[in-house]
Amino acid sequence: MILAQYMDLLLMLLPLLISMTECAQNCRLTRNNVFLQVSTSNSQTEAVSFEDSSPIRERRHDEGWHFRPGIQKQAQAVQDTLLLQSMVRLGRGLEHPSATANRTNMPWDLHQAPLLSCSPQKPCVTGSCAASSLEANADLQQALKIFCNAGLGSLVEFYVDSKFADAYHKMVGADGWIDQAFVAYVGLKSSSDSHGAQMDLLVQSIHHFSSKPVVVTNFGEWVPSTWNSKRFPRMVLMHARSTEDVTQKSFNFNKLTSMLFTKVKTGISLDSDQWVNRGLDYLFDRAAQETTSSYPYPILPVHWMSRDPKSSDMEGYPEGYVWNFQSTDAPQRSMRWGHAHPTWTHFAFPFLARWTSYVLAPDRTSPPQWLVEQGWWEDEDILNVALWAENVTKQWCKFDIPTPDDFEMFLRQPAVPGSLEGTDSKWYPQGIPYVFFTAHAAKDPEYSYKLLEKLWGNTTIKNSVILYANKWFADGQALKKYDPSLRCMV
Repeated sequence: MILAQYMDLLLMLLPLLISMTECAQNCRLTRNNVFLQVSTSNSQTEAVSFEDSSPIRERRHDEGWHFRPGIQKQAQAVQDTLLLQSMVRLGRGLEHPSATANRTNMPWDLHQAPLLSCSPQKPCVTGSCAASSLEANADLQQALKIFCNAGLGSLVEFYVDSKFADAYHKMVGADGWIDQAFVAYVGLKSSSDSHGAQMDLLVQSIHHFSSKPVVVTNFGEWVPSTWNSKRFPRMVLMHARSTEDVTQKSFNFNKLTSMLFTKVKTGISLDSDQWVNRGLDYLFDRAAQETTSSYPYPILPVHWMSRDPKSSDMEGYPEGYVWNFQSTDAPQRSMRWGHAHPTWTHFAFPFLARWTSYVLAPDRTSPPQWLVEQGWWEDEDILNVALWAENVTKQWCKFDIPTPDDFEMFLRQPAVPGSLEGTDSKWYPQGIPYVFFTAHAAKDPEYSYKLLEKLWGNTTIKNSVILYANKWFADGQALKKYDPSLRCMV
């Protein structure tokens, strides 16, 4: 009888013991907090957070100002060994990114089929499309029509890399859509282009700090040699033609075509010179709450400078830093300049396609005359000006921290932190709130690696994530209570 009980207990513990033997000597269970920490031989430390003893799940944030990313305290010790087993997430530690890339064959040269084209699209299989998918398909069809009528059909064709096909099919639903994903773009110019190392660290940080997939579209001939679905199981690599090659416009408009035609319903756009911290997944549900059929626009985080000639923060900057219209018929500013790291849902597709086509194919569309007179456009320019033209005002507080250096202060959490850039006389007289979800301008992979090492093992998560007016705030609710007049959202 006693032997049978011990055998039952052993069978119950066996999966956990198997997982723990994959660790290198130092596996530690911390029972006073609700998380399991695993220190592996490659220096990775993983932590899984949850708020009660029910099965682990992603917490939904139904109210816009309530969030508290990270580990939640729990007084009771965890007793359920199956629950403990489910908390173990063994994976790779932070790795130095490879500096080498290989030349790749383009899928259109191999006669592979794209996700989309200007040919008539197949409808959903009966029963596979919920109402949201039907709406998404309708919005996508509008965007396709705009591009195809403008002679931009080659830019709608995105191809899943064959090495990532299995990973893609695991992520995509029966309706042919990825529900939520980060979307990034890259175009390496050589086998040693540093953008490959920057993007590698971005993808590593997403796999460590997020539960969401990432779609990276390649717009060049080179792909880092270490990218594969075994190393990055939640990454999908796609290929597409570059706006620079097809239209002789800025390469950065590939960001907008990636948002439009990778078939992601709700997305967050990231650049190669970014990496992410804990908590960013929170914005996916918020994006879905804010970009709707009644507000069909992308939302940008506020920029660290206003670029407004009437604002005090631009005094002393070279003239090119200020945005001035060439025409008096141009729209008036409806909010401060935003940074081109937008969130969106499918409801924004028609807006994005229309304004992007104005820039990429002005002779085949009907852009406003003031847009033509302005001359050269970048992706960030048209996103801001188009939103002003629609007279809309939604803007995220700054979740894309201007430099990785600022994360040193985030890790220290000084009682008197000092202020970061952002104060202006017109839009944000107390400065802009900084939400430490991502780092931008991370152009030095070695320095980024050192910072990410510090964040990688920071499992206590005592840090407040919002800095505003020389004060730390634990969550958006506290920030909103402190300053109800803020023009940006969390």
